[in-house]
Amino acid sequence: MPSLRARIVNLLLPRLGIKRFFSEPDKIPGRIAKMRNTAPARPGAKMHRKFAIKEFASRGFPVITIEPKHGATPGAPHLLYLHGGGYVMDAAVIHWSAIGRLCEALGASATVPLYPLAPESTASATLPAMRSVFAELALRYGAQNITLMGDSAGGGMALALAQILAADGAAMPGSLVLFSPWLDATASGEGQAEIEPRDKMLTCAGLTACGALYAGDLPLTDPQVSPLFGSLKALPPMAVFAGTSDILLPDARRLAVRLDEAGRKDCVYHEYDAMFHVWMLFPVPEGRKALAQAVDFIRAQHKKG
Repeated sequence: MPSLRARIVNLLLPRLGIKRFFSEPDKIPGRIAKMRNTAPARPGAKMHRKFAIKEFASRGFPVITIEPKHGATPGAPHLLYLHGGGYVMDAAVIHWSAIGRLCEALGASATVPLYPLAPESTASATLPAMRSVFAELALRYGAQNITLMGDSAGGGMALALAQILAADGAAMPGSLVLFSPWLDATASGEGQAEIEPRDKMLTCAGLTACGALYAGDLPLTDPQVSPLFGSLKALPPMAVFAGTSDILLPDARRLAVRLDEAGRKDCVYHEYDAMFHVWMLFPVPEGRKALAQAVDFIRAQHKKG
């Protein structure tokens, strides 16, 4: 059974308005237009006390770097974190707190691109931009020393980026971590409709609508948009986290099956009973446990590298 705190958070999730956003696909374009009038959340005062935080805009979109005040621990990995938000929403406060906890636990630095959002940008433009960010970090830190990670849409983007790097024979990150990843933009996985009533954040129709905005001229099944349908060859060790009260659960399960069938013993799958979408970002015991598991996985893969 979920912790009391997790149950309370789950009851309060509808107040965030995310479920309402995804429940009315015809209103999504207008709501996106209104959201663009609000600046993305930035790291708060607590993070500034612990980390040296810088923001760069030379790429045409903000890229935020986070480093412990006294410098990263020697030999620590560097995190490239791609935030979720259905490809149409900016990073939220909970993203920064979770990234801060990861950096603190690992003694690591991190790069967080506030990447161009749909519909203003689509996968055909956003993924090359993220590849450019990764290439720059690979030169600075060494590709093997980078953990590529993301939640929800950011998790899908992270996997798609890794697939593109692998297809091109490029240097790969040392590990890949996916939190509640959105891997199939068609939102047609078996069981998703049955899960939807207990998911307090997402709907199938809303996901498909946002997926179409991000896809642009690409079909929703294109691996750039739905990396579940892409190749898993030559990918780095991977940790995947999913909850059974999340309509993206079937995406993660299908990925786990494919990895198992490929004999990928270096990949791990964590499924939490009755946990909601991106619970690992929230201040609940299960969230702390998931982040600790991610830290252990990253640390183990980094030592191997």
